[in-house]
Amino acid sequence: MNKKVAAFALAIFAAQTVSAEVEFSGFVDMSVFSDDGDASMSLDQFELDVSTDLGEGISMRADVNALGPTAPVELEQAFITYDTGESLALTVGKFLSCTGFEAAEPTGMYQYSYSATLVYGGYQNGIAASYGSDMFGLYGAVVSSVWDGAETDVSGDETDVGFEAQVALMPVEGMTAKAALAREDEQTLINVWSMLETGPLTVAAEVNSMSDWGAYESGLGYLGMVNYGLSDQVGVTARYSAIAWTPVGGGEDDETSEITIAPSFAVSDNWGLVAEVKMLTVGDADAVTQIALESLLTF
Repeated sequence: MNKKVAAFALAIFAAQTVSAEVEFSGFVDMSVFSDDGDASMSLDQFELDVSTDLGEGISMRADVNALGPTAPVELEQAFITYDTGESLALTVGKFLSCTGFEAAEPTGMYQYSYSATLVYGGYQNGIAASYGSDMFGLYGAVVSSVWDGAETDVSGDETDVGFEAQVALMPVEGMTAKAALAREDEQTLINVWSMLETGPLTVAAEVNSMSDWGAYESGLGYLGMVNYGLSDQVGVTARYSAIAWTPVGGGEDDETSEITIAPSFAVSDNWGLVAEVKMLTVGDADAVTQIALESLLTF
């Protein structure tokens, strides 16, 4: 290539790189937590997200975080998305599973803790395609592992790639329903949930069906949640969830259930406080009381 042409091409590329708008966002999550009287206070998570729109339907995002004051800073996810402009998008890199009602980050949670039926896929290395309209959506992904974000191997006799598929319906304003299938080797998850938002009220329900889950032949989990906004600043969440696991070879199911009440207060648009009381029951043991106060600052 002519040197002048090459230099001109590099100059154009540099100009485009500089002109691309880079957005920074993230959060700082701290809490005081008491587990049956054993109290702790810590920085739970710090996250910094970087995203940019490169034009022509191409965008990129990368999230780095640290889970605690002594935890290393890690790359949580990083991916490139190509929007074809025909309601179809392709994503490649490391990204979050499509399964599950409850969010992966505290910024999307209605309360402090996760439910008893937390069996969703995690951050995954792979490629995904999605199609969406105002009332309907489809999603499919091929990943190196559904549940292990550190897994990258897709070759070898004992290695199986993972698959995810999801159908989403938005039949009326404020209502969302999703059904997903995740499978890796013989381990399978069917996740179905629905949410209705009307005025200050949000109601959600979820069912998870698992099979070939390590030491368990099968499992069934479910969740019900209600959130009500008492004002622009004050809200309250009530949640019940449970899960039952059937061991391989039979025997008594391993059961866990919880009841959670969590009022919240928005100090400002960027700072929120959540108080939570949870009654956690594992097997035949007496219920344990867990209490938390969370401070969540977004930027």
